[in-house]
Amino acid sequence: MKDYYKILQVPPDATIAEIKTAFRKLARQYHPDLNPDNRLAEEEFKIICEAYEMLSDRAQRQLYDRDVDVSQSRERAMNPYDYYVKGVEKTLKQDYQGAIESYTQAIDLKPNFVEAYIKRGEVRYKQGNDRGVLEDCSQALEIDPEYAEAYYYQGRARYRLGYSQSAIEAYSHALRLEAYNAQFYYHRAIAYHDLEERDAAKADFKKAVELFKAQGDVSGYRLAQETLKRLNSKWRKFLPFKLLDTSVKALGYILSHPHSGLAAVYAKLDEREAIAVGLVFAAIAAVNVLLRPYFGFWQLPLPGLELSLVVWVPFVGLVLLSAIARFLARRSGSWGGDILLSGATLLPISLLPMLGGFGQSFSLLVTPAILFVIVTLCYGMFILYGGCLQLLKLPEWICAIAIPLLLFLAGWMSLEAPINYLNLIFHID
Repeated sequence: MKDYYKILQVPPDATIAEIKTAFRKLARQYHPDLNPDNRLAEEEFKIICEAYEMLSDRAQRQLYDRDVDVSQSRERAMNPYDYYVKGVEKTLKQDYQGAIESYTQAIDLKPNFVEAYIKRGEVRYKQGNDRGVLEDCSQALEIDPEYAEAYYYQGRARYRLGYSQSAIEAYSHALRLEAYNAQFYYHRAIAYHDLEERDAAKADFKKAVELFKAQGDVSGYRLAQETLKRLNSKWRKFLPFKLLDTSVKALGYILSHPHSGLAAVYAKLDEREAIAVGLVFAAIAAVNVLLRPYFGFWQLPLPGLELSLVVWVPFVGLVLLSAIARFLARRSGSWGGDILLSGATLLPISLLPMLGGFGQSFSLLVTPAILFVIVTLCYGMFILYGGCLQLLKLPEWICAIAIPLLLFLAGWMSLEAPINYLNLIFHID
């Protein structure tokens, strides 16, 4: 078995800081970029990186120390470190529940065992228990406020819960403690991208690529490079024909999946695309209103400009009410989601005024017309409910209260049409 302590030229009881200092010194000495065409230096650099990866990770180092018999703790009774090592072993075997139990036993025996809190939080993150991750990170930071990995997992959990700005703050704190950690830069870049802060995202991705390469992390280097390349492509100018194509595809998916389609469409768009597609949907609804007189449908005694406001006023109102609902419910979100939701909701509602024209030409088609009203309203309701629940992530009780109010506002542009039509059919004064 390789003697990693000897390779890094540090004693078995060396601290993490001493190990990092030794690694950087040797890495500069044997780095392939500084020793071109020197195969021996390249091989030595790989061994140095392997030793650093083993000894810089507390869990792996604990296992290594036990295997080479350098650990000084050899009590027969199970101590906190024994449970900790068992937790690491179970994690490697993907026995996550067993690992959590072992880490918990270690913490019970040693309440200030900060590494056990971090490892338990790491396993909880793999299980998708983000609230549990935040609890473990909070406990770890109470013990050691300068523990970078605690801020890192705090950021990962916050991001997955939808709090991108809060995640960036956690990653930034971690980077102030460990300025050369490529993973920290990589995940902060993703959060920056989520908030449309493209310059900051690019800078962090480039830094991550640089650090992954310097540390010999080939998989991390390739991942960061591919992500940066993909996002650079996505950040290209959003051309009109691309916008039209995206809007048509999004509309087709939403109409075929009225309850869940909106959230799925939003997940595939960035903030700017979501805003653009939402505005296209609203524009289609406005065009529908403006063209009704030319097809013999119900007419309003309004000029074209005022007639277009019949769509845009409720659209703006829906956007504002959506944002207010998010704020009151303390939910994360964006204007892009609000605009996309409002535009998609108005599309089916904007068809209702057509009934006036149909009523004048086909007054006997009472049942089809009523079915048309029901289907149209159901589409609007399903789209709005699915968006509030899945896109805005509002609680169900808030959705139950908000949706009738939002639908009433959306129907402002077309409410009089079906009423007039029913009056025409049933001769209601």
